Amino acid sequence: MCGIAGIVGVAESDPARREIVRRMTATLYHRGPDGEGFAGAAGCELGFRRLAIVDLEAPPPPFANEDGSVLTACNGEIYNGAELAAELAARGHRLRTSVDTEVLPHLYEEHGADCVRRLDGMFAFAIWDAALKRLILGRDRAGEKPLFYFEDDGTLVFASELRALLEHPQAPRALDPVALRRYLLHDFIPAPLSPFAGIRKLPAAHLLVWERGRTRLVRYWDLAPFFAPPEGRRVPFREAAAELDARIALAVRRRKRAHTAVGVFLSGGIDSSTVLAHLREQEGEGVPAFVLGHRDPAFDESGYARATAEALGAEFEALVLDEQGLEAGLQLVAEQFDEPLADASTIPTLLLARFARQRVKVILSGEGADELFGGYPTYIGDRVAELYRRLPAPARRAFVAFLRALAPVRMSNVGLDYLAQLFAREALRERVERHHAWFGSLPPPHDDAVLAPRVMERLRGDDPFASARAVLAGRELPDALAQLLYTDFTMYLQDDLLTKVDRATMLACLEARAPFLDHELAEYVAGLPSPFKVRGHETKRILRAAVRRRLPGEVLRRRKRGFNIPFSRWLLHGLGERLRERFSRERVEARGLFRHEGVARLIEEHLLRRANHRKPLYALLALDLWCDRTYGEGVRVPVAEARPVEAGLPA
Repeated sequence: MCGIAGIVGVAESDPARREIVRRMTATLYHRGPDGEGFAGAAGCELGFRRLAIVDLEAPPPPFANEDGSVLTACNGEIYNGAELAAELAARGHRLRTSVDTEVLPHLYEEHGADCVRRLDGMFAFAIWDAALKRLILGRDRAGEKPLFYFEDDGTLVFASELRALLEHPQAPRALDPVALRRYLLHDFIPAPLSPFAGIRKLPAAHLLVWERGRTRLVRYWDLAPFFAPPEGRRVPFREAAAELDARIALAVRRRKRAHTAVGVFLSGGIDSSTVLAHLREQEGEGVPAFVLGHRDPAFDESGYARATAEALGAEFEALVLDEQGLEAGLQLVAEQFDEPLADASTIPTLLLARFARQRVKVILSGEGADELFGGYPTYIGDRVAELYRRLPAPARRAFVAFLRALAPVRMSNVGLDYLAQLFAREALRERVERHHAWFGSLPPPHDDAVLAPRVMERLRGDDPFASARAVLAGRELPDALAQLLYTDFTMYLQDDLLTKVDRATMLACLEARAPFLDHELAEYVAGLPSPFKVRGHETKRILRAAVRRRLPGEVLRRRKRGFNIPFSRWLLHGLGERLRERFSRERVEARGLFRHEGVARLIEEHLLRRANHRKPLYALLALDLWCDRTYGEGVRVPVAEARPVEAGLPA
């Protein structure tokens, strides 16, 4: 696990450009505290920070081929690196180390840009071909590893994180209003957007090819074609469950490869418990299992995790948080995250990563299971909403009144009251809009009441759901569940969950690996019939069947809770007053992004317990803290003109 940075252009290499790359690389120290490396050639400068996981004494990359005509740097892990190295050696290539990413320059010599299709792993890489004056940037299939870039007058600048790009004097710094609106809708900024106009994220499963000042994007993998039509694969359920269990075991085996200690993030839910069960079977007892607990019993799930750890013979390591610890975590996120993310679970994830890093250097986690197996309640909610839309208006009003009477506003963990509010507010939208409105914080028209007039002026004609619609455009998926699973795998997983885990673990110098994101496993699961995943009110049906003999019954029966913190109550215990001060009329008008009246209404309704606005209030707080860090406290934010970007992505 590492960080990369670089500049390519038509100009010859020069000391000034090398110095910029060194400054960019220095900002990525947390991604790789075990060493740094640099390489230059005519037209290209590469920088690298290393977190040593395999071949701990090897010199840091960049790596080159035998004659130095191909230079490579890679952030991530190539799980089939040893197999590829043996294959390359048999063809006469000479590798100096057993570091997995050294295969890249030699694999490129054999296969060109198609070498990416041979890689099994999580990665963001740069390959410089000196003979062709060509740069290839690549990102893994799910988007576990990040890569940002911008172009300036024939030059391309790229890095693992935004903080590195901002070391370049020509880096764009004006806020992208389209990205701002997408952030308020989704709680994250979907690729290829970034918070800055002119800086882009390379989307997952894409290559960027730069050649003599011109760039093009190429999509090399897509999960959509693997979803089987209803009349397609006819495999018995039990047979599919047994096959799934074997494939999960293989994915865990691939991801445990390391020359250092490996542990598991354990929540007590089925996803991380499955990973732990397989790792325990392969490694024996004593696997370190890191668990987060809360002083607030409504949010504390450590008891389930402890029972699972004890049943599987793991070493239980618990970090128990209170409000004071969470506030310290919020400060860390504000100071160290270099892009806004409105996912409050970022705070405990960062704290747990720092806690785990005291014992291990590699952690396995359960990301991806919900998006593959149908773990979110919104998948059931979608079916209910379709029935609800067919009811006559009086019946719909009676149903909503019943839900509200059944579930008055509470400030506890996600429960029936919160889900009922969301359902009632968004159920009449069409599927794409409804699904994203359920997941996010401020869908339209609610964002109109919050965004400042100068921002709305720039957004005239913008479709807030354009990023969501672009994901499904031109793709044939067999049914509604497949559409939702594919959407969440492509957007929410990539730009929220994996972004959160990558930044939180890297800030702790910890490498996180997600076995469920093995691309062969994902392809297999996508091809299973939708009723194998969700049927009636049962989610993750086939996953539960696959691991039934491995896990305690209470783990299999638990409904999904999520990795939540008591932010709603936190607002009532003092943070709400600080939000009033932070979003005072004077400060809001000085910043120039929001309407004071709209933000103040959200704060007051929450503090008066008329509504639970924890999600939009956290989204606004996270963004304002990011603006403080990026532009200065209370400083007016420059806002660029809006430019649509989704249409430029390859299908």
